[in-house]
Formats: sequence, C-alpha cells, structure tokens
Amino acid sequence: MRTPTLRLSTLIAAICFVGWAGSAHAPAPALGAVPSAVSAGTSAASTTRPAPILSPAQQHYLALAQAGVARAQRRWRDQRRGWYDARLNDRERYPLATIWDSVPLFQSLDAIAIAQPTPANLRALTGFAAGAERYLNRGLRPLAGYSPYPGDREADTETWFDDNGWWGLAFVEAYRATGARRYLADAQRALRYIATVGWDAGSGGIWWNTTHPYKAGEALASGTLLAALLYQQTHSSFALAQAHRFLAWANTSGFSASNGLYTGSSLNPTPIDYIESPLIYAQALLCRLTSASGECRRADQLKATALRRFGYLLNFSPQYDAIYLQWMLALYALEGDPTLYTLAAENARDAQTRAANGQGLYLLSWSGETLPAIDAQPEMLQTQAATTSLFAWLAVYPPPG
Repeated sequence: MRTPTLRLSTLIAAICFVGWAGSAHAPAPALGAVPSAVSAGTSAASTTRPAPILSPAQQHYLALAQAGVARAQRRWRDQRRGWYDARLNDRERYPLATIWDSVPLFQSLDAIAIAQPTPANLRALTGFAAGAERYLNRGLRPLAGYSPYPGDREADTETWFDDNGWWGLAFVEAYRATGARRYLADAQRALRYIATVGWDAGSGGIWWNTTHPYKAGEALASGTLLAALLYQQTHSSFALAQAHRFLAWANTSGFSASNGLYTGSSLNPTPIDYIESPLIYAQALLCRLTSASGECRRADQLKATALRRFGYLLNFSPQYDAIYLQWMLALYALEGDPTLYTLAAENARDAQTRAANGQGLYLLSWSGETLPAIDAQPEMLQTQAATTSLFAWLAVYPPPG
C-alpha cells in the first residue's frame, strides 16, 4: 500500500513547472476560468447536450460535491505556483500535489460535469485537465508516461504504474463529461506506458513502480479497468488485448486468492477494497461488451465476496474507500443492483455528518476519527477531495426507483 509521503522530484522539475506561467506550457488556470486551448478541443455537442434531470437526492449530493470542490480551491490552491499543494500551508521544498494526491479532485470535477454539464462545470473540469496533462513526462524511456510530480522531465524519474492507471481513468471520465477526444489520447498514453513498461514480460504482472519492488494490485486494478473503458469508448483491439492479458494473469498464476478476492500485491496476500471493485467492474463491463459469460460469473462471485468481506460501513481511509464505492456505483448503473447504491449512500451519510473538522473540511475518517499517519498526513488535499468525490459520483447516478 502506498504511504502518503510525497514522492520528491528534482529542483529542476519544480522550476520547470513554475516556469510554465507566461509560456506555451502555462499551468491550468484557476477553476472556473476559461482555458482557451482546451475549450477549443471540447466538442460542441458536449457543451450543448441537455442537462440530465436530477432527482432530489442527486441535487443534494451535487451541492455537497460543489461545496467540497470550492473549499479545496480556496484552501489548497497555490496561487504562486499555479496549482494545488498537497497539504494546507505546505512549506516543503516540493509542495505541489502529486498524481496520487490529485486524483480524487480530478474525479470530483469529472463527476460534477457529468451530473450537471453546465458551461461553468465544464470549464472547471477542462481547466483542471489542462494541468493534469502537465504530469506527462516525455523524458521517460522507452516512451512517455505520467510521472508523480508536476514538471518531472528526467528519464530516470521514479514513476508509478498505478498512478498512470488512476490518471488515465480520470481522463476517460473527462472525455465522458466533455466529449473532447484529446482526453482519450491522454488516457491511451497511460495504458500504453503501463502495458509496455509496467508489464513483466518474463513472468507476468504489473510492477508497483519503475524500481520493480513487487507486483502491485493497485497497478493491476487501475490498468485493467483503464483498458476496459478505453475498449468501450474506442473499440481498440490494443486496449482489449491488454485487458485480457492482465485478467488472464490475475485469474490464474497472479493475484487470485484462495479467499475469492485478489490479493494486495505479490508480497501482501490481504485483499484491499479499492483493488477489488475496479477489477469487478472491468470484468462485468467486458462481459457485456464481448459476450464473455465467464467474466460475468466471475464478476458476480467477486461482488458477493467483496460485500461480505468489507461490509457496509467502511473505515479504511477516504482515498481508498472512495475508489471502491465509485466503481461499485458504476456497477450499480450497469446491473441495477440497489444494494450497491445503498452501500454508497450509507457511507456518504456518515461522511457528511462525521468527516468534517471544525473548519468544515473533510479531513477526518467517515466515522469522525483522526486518520492514522500510515493512511494520511494531516490536512491533505487528497483527504478532502476523496470524500468530495463520493458525493460527486452519487450525484451522477439516480437512486433506485
């Protein structure tokens, strides 16, 4: 499991990021500002499509999500550097949010724009996505991938393959919200990097990072789901082949555990919730896209086992539990199982009433406790945004009829 410590890049990388201002590579403008280059790439259909009619429950969650994003913008935005800090009032040498710090905020903006595709919400998303594209490290070899700190440009930058998966998924959802195909291209870069550099051609599996310490369940989960979603959107034979390759390894010699769930890594046999639901959803989706009934059966078995294993009121840590619930909600939309919506809504109820601190920031666990240091440093953007993302995805999906 990743610890919350910041992955440091070089001073040159940080200087390069600050130097984007006033250049052709300027960072994303503040949320709500119009990023002209990205707006030009957004399809006209996406900005004129009729907004969905939201139920009262969806309107409630949308309001919570928008308020959570606004607080993140107000409190974590680093005006001098033009991006977000990882922690409030961060005085570190490299204070900016890494990919892993930023993913929940990216997903929150995705979901808000999907639920309510107003010009303002679309501008907010495209503004953030412009900054997200700056994590692409073209100096990596043999091909470009997304490195953790904005401005990384060195070939030997330590880079995480699950970061590429989570970032790629956020770009796919940005495409879903906007219709801008550039975001599919961004996501495809992430998948190609995982498949080419992250995959162990000798014995299979996806490494944790470029130092190859072990095979990681997070990289497998995010990479597999990314491949499945890209196949859904593009019908790419490459994406489908990667999804099948990753799953074939996972379900045979790889991470398929005796308890019926996938293990955390090649070193840790413990199942972890945010590894399970992306793999469940990927197989349920592929079953419907390719008429592979075996994947449907496996997804159904995994879903039932996961619900028994992790229960209904989650208390791991918001950044993990929010990912688990995001893809359980997607599975609810795919299958119509009301149990999955109830699971997310009950956790959102606790998060709304217990996770806020005295300043109204979502920095506590969903049971109202201080998060242990192994899961979250104090005052992290990631913690605020993870809880916000749960509300945002509940705004996307109507409750059971």
